[in-house]
Amino acid sequence: MLLSPWHPITMAFVCGLISVASSGVMDSETDPDPAAQPSQRKDENISNYTVIKHSISIPGLTKKVIQKEIILDSPAHLKLECELLLDSEELQINDVAWTFENTTISKNKYVNNTTENKWHTSYEFAVSALNMIGTYTCIFNSTTEVKAEFHIKVPTVKSEKKPLVSYIADSIVMKCDSSIYKPKKWIWYQTNGSDQVQLNLSLIPIKYEDSSKKVNESKLHISNLSEKDSGIYICKAVFAFGEHEGQVQLSVLSYTVPLKVFLAIAAEVVVLVSLILLYEMKTKKKQSEEENLKTANLLKQAPPDNVRCNSEFIFEAMQDRNTVLQAVLKSLKEMLSFL
Repeated sequence: MLLSPWHPITMAFVCGLISVASSGVMDSETDPDPAAQPSQRKDENISNYTVIKHSISIPGLTKKVIQKEIILDSPAHLKLECELLLDSEELQINDVAWTFENTTISKNKYVNNTTENKWHTSYEFAVSALNMIGTYTCIFNSTTEVKAEFHIKVPTVKSEKKPLVSYIADSIVMKCDSSIYKPKKWIWYQTNGSDQVQLNLSLIPIKYEDSSKKVNESKLHISNLSEKDSGIYICKAVFAFGEHEGQVQLSVLSYTVPLKVFLAIAAEVVVLVSLILLYEMKTKKKQSEEENLKTANLLKQAPPDNVRCNSEFIFEAMQDRNTVLQAVLKSLKEMLSFL
C-alpha cells in the first residue's frame, strides 16, 4: 500500500491547530511528584461519583484568607475552583499553585481572561479515602500572596448539652444526631474513669436499645437504671472515611436524695425565720426600754409645783367620778322603787 506524499504535512497542520487551541491554559513544565499528591491519583471509580463543584471568588489582592467548609459523608468527585479579579491590568500573576496540607499538589494550571482581567484555576479529584480529608489551598503569587482555602471535613455529631438526671429503676433516652448526613453505623461507649467500654446493644437488649428509626440519629434507651449507670456516654458516628463523636452526661439518683435536699432547705428556712423573730423581739424590747427611759427623764425634769398640781387635779377628778357614780346609783334605786 502506497502512502500519500502529503501525509506528513497533514499531520504537522493538525498538530499546529492543537497547539493553538490550547494556548489559553498554562501548565508547569514539571509537575510535582505524583507520589506526593494522593488526591491527584487516577481513580478507576472516579466516573461513578457525583461531581460536586465548590468555588471561591477573591476580590483583588487581599491579605485576608477566604475560607470555605465542605462536609462529606461519602465518596465524591470534587472540583475546587478559585477566581481572582484584579483591579488593574498592569498587575500580573507570577504563578499559581494548589497545596494539600501545605504540600504542593499542582502548579501553574490556570486560565487568564484578559478581557475581564480574571485569573481562574481549578483542581479536580476524587475523595475516596481518609488521607484525602483536609485543607486544600489555591495560591496566587503577585506583588503579594493571595490565598483561598477549602476545608474538607467529616460531619459533626450533636448531642445533649445539659446533663441528664434520672432515678433508680427508671428509664431514660439519650439522643445524638448528625444533621442531614448519614453515617454507616453508630457506636455507644460508657466511660469508666479513663477507660471506654463499648456497649453491646444486641448482647443485653433488655438493658440497652437503640430506639431510633432514622439513619442520621441514634437514641440509646436504658432501662432499669442503677447508680452504676451514672457517667459520661459517648456516641460515635462512623462515616465512609472518618468519624465524629458526641458526649452525654447522666446522673442516676436515689429517691431519698430529693428528700434530703428538701429537709436541708426546710432547716435553712426554720433557722432564717427564727433569726428574724429574735431580731424583732430584741428590737421591740429595746424600743420599750428607750420609751420608759424617756418618760422617767421627763418626770425628773418636771417642776415640783406642776407635779403637785397634777396630783390635786387627778384627786379632784376621782372625786367627781365618785359623785357621778353615786348619782347614777341613786337614780337607779329610785327607778326600782317606782317599779
